[in-house]
Amino acid sequence: MEAFVAARDAARKKAGVADHILTQTYPLVQDPKLLIAVLQNTFEAVEAGIGALLLYEQSVRRLPTVPDGLEPRLSLFRQHVAQRYRIPPAFLRFVGELQEIMREHRQSPVEFVRNNQFVICNESYRIRTLNAEMLKRHVQRAKAFVSFVEEKVNRNDAVIARRD
Repeated sequence: MEAFVAARDAARKKAGVADHILTQTYPLVQDPKLLIAVLQNTFEAVEAGIGALLLYEQSVRRLPTVPDGLEPRLSLFRQHVAQRYRIPPAFLRFVGELQEIMREHRQSPVEFVRNNQFVICNESYRIRTLNAEMLKRHVQRAKAFVSFVEEKVNRNDAVIARRD
């Protein structure tokens, strides 16, 4: 199995998990701490989708190598792949926002729940809140991106199979 196919499948699975937690589990349990799991899976779905496109580009020999690590991959994605696939700048800002929220969560000294929202504070107590409505929009965007990746990779997967 090609590496980009595995990354595509991982992106689909992570997006499905984020959607399931948000639409099925969260309404039943009503625990805002689940919102972090939704955010994490959404971010991982987008990250895997970006990886799938990069690995696909490498398999068709448009990119020499795909670096390890998130920052170099995002840089390569922004510079080469986003323009080729006409990915809108709004999506690139969305990826940056997800990355920033995840960084704040990892480095946060204080996190707590208030009024059905998950609150993340940094060292200077600048606050960022996560709520279900915001994450629904994020999950929808991530699922749309994963569908886009599947469309591009699936359409061209047959070409690669014939070439081999």
